[in-house]
Amino acid sequence: MEFSRHARNRMRRLGISRQDVERLRAESEAWDEDPDGRRRYVGHVRGTRVRVVVAVDNPDLVVTVHARRS
Repeated sequence: MEFSRHARNRMRRLGISRQDVERLRAESEAWDEDPDGRRRYVGHVRGTRVRVVVAVDNPDLVVTVHARRS
């Protein structure tokens, strides 16, 4: 799995690792697609609800990571 610079910076701010993101994607609580077709995975990492967004043309590229409200 690859990570954009933006995703790496967001992960650093949230204090989550690559392994955390990979686990969330594999075991996500839910997923959907945004209007542009990017898949979004939602789950909990260390007590924080997180959304991981991957690229349309490369599903192994994490574009961004966001903390979400519960």
